[in-house]
Amino acid sequence: MGQNKAQSSLEYLLVVALTFAIIVPTAYLLYSYSKESTQEIKDSQITQIGKTIIDTAEVIFYSGEGSKAEIEVDIPDNINKAEIIDGREIVFNARTDFGNSDIVFFSSPSVKITPASCSSAAGEIVELKSSGLKRLKISSIREGDENCIRIETI
Repeated sequence: MGQNKAQSSLEYLLVVALTFAIIVPTAYLLYSYSKESTQEIKDSQITQIGKTIIDTAEVIFYSGEGSKAEIEVDIPDNINKAEIIDGREIVFNARTDFGNSDIVFFSSPSVKITPASCSSAAGEIVELKSSGLKRLKISSIREGDENCIRIETI
């Protein structure tokens, strides 16, 4: 009688151990896949935002002085900094699983992009550091002999 109880207890323990041996690795795989997918979605969002800003800026520039457009972008929560460099590059500094990374978007050489006036070819777009839905106004301005595209938040 005692041996039957011991055998059934051992069989029960083996079933529980086998169940854990299947559930724990599966849960880990699902968690790591979910984490990777989240990072890929954020990277894709940043890429889409950068392309939208550059494409809209180029269209507005070639449409002429006084042209403007408003766009809405959904900024993910991993953006540390967004800035314009040399009037041609929009750089997003984003947190990733591997540290911080710069994602750079270039406009065509004739299109000068600025966060303020045509005289400033660089500067941070402060409002794009925080996550959430943002509205951007992209307008073609002329200062002296120079045309440029100003990007500002509304």
